[in-house]
Amino acid sequence: MLAVPTPALVYDLDNALRSVGRMLEDVSLVSGARLNVALKSCHTPSVLRHLADAGLGADCASVREVDLAVSVGFHEVSATGPSFSDEGALDRLSETGIVVDATSIDQLELIGAIQPGSNVGLRLRLTIPEALDTANSFGANSRFGVVATDPAVHAVLARHQLHVTRLHLHTGQMSPRLFLWELRYTLTIAESLSGVELIDFGGGFYDFYADRAKARRALQTADELLGQWRERTGRPMAIRFEPGAAVLGPHGYLVTTVQSIEPAHPVYDAEVVQVDTSAWNYAPWHLPVAVPLDELGRQPRAPRLISGNTLYENDFFGMTGRSARPLIDMASVSVGERLVLTNAGAYTMTNRRDFNLLGNLREYLVVDDTLHPVDTEMSATP
Repeated sequence: MLAVPTPALVYDLDNALRSVGRMLEDVSLVSGARLNVALKSCHTPSVLRHLADAGLGADCASVREVDLAVSVGFHEVSATGPSFSDEGALDRLSETGIVVDATSIDQLELIGAIQPGSNVGLRLRLTIPEALDTANSFGANSRFGVVATDPAVHAVLARHQLHVTRLHLHTGQMSPRLFLWELRYTLTIAESLSGVELIDFGGGFYDFYADRAKARRALQTADELLGQWRERTGRPMAIRFEPGAAVLGPHGYLVTTVQSIEPAHPVYDAEVVQVDTSAWNYAPWHLPVAVPLDELGRQPRAPRLISGNTLYENDFFGMTGRSARPLIDMASVSVGERLVLTNAGAYTMTNRRDFNLLGNLREYLVVDDTLHPVDTEMSATP
């Protein structure tokens, strides 16, 4: 990373694939379970090709994401999102054999009007029990999904003779306990919908993997619950997970150069370190660790503000929707030094803006311990 011109985004694919391997090992504890990547987290074909070759599928939120997923070689593609709300989008999904998981009653009505008698999925909105709800989860407050018991949903299904084959939910960060509650809930719903053969639990693997041993125990329990359900109903049932941030986030590094330092801002009462890229343009959701590149063990550390290079007042790294400007614990640096900002492997490029016309980041992959520019990086091999 010492050689890359800044600003640059470096994906450590070697370690990302090791993490994916552990996730696949754990997911295999559940019969009929697979891992898909939420494509909204990354649109870089060179990265996605490696994930497809590793055996992952893809979940898509737009027609262009579907086209990208197909072009890089994902063998399983699912689709959910409000953008699938016109005839052209639905026809494209039908051409590729992808069942859309409807996010609203109006979208479900449109699917029925255009494709009566077809298969469809339902994205569910859940009321999470208070004991399992957190600030990082979305239940009844989600803007996506339908309520499984809503008579209006069933009226649309009956009027257009739609066959529900999938249930889909995403409740933000998901603890092992919340996952098991969601599994029991959706299996109950599935029992009343005879065509359902797959349940997609979305992502939220940061919280799910806070303790891997607990995650594995939950997956083993899930396998038992699914086995009991299959035996009782005589029906097949598969499950999917679709993490995005947990697959790539920890393995992406934003490499940037310090451009100016204000030692003691008169209002913030902190040192402000300005770098040559922008949190506003690339990292609105990231809370990074900041490390000087040339001296990784440098001490002492102190809370500092890291600002971007746009003419936008709140261009600070680590904002993540906060109103207060976030202090990031880091060692002192000088103008011209390089910083590495962690946790940038997911959503960095898919969230990008071009405020002030500053242009794109350069992207690089580390594959087999070798750094490759994305535009010349060799395609992944099976």
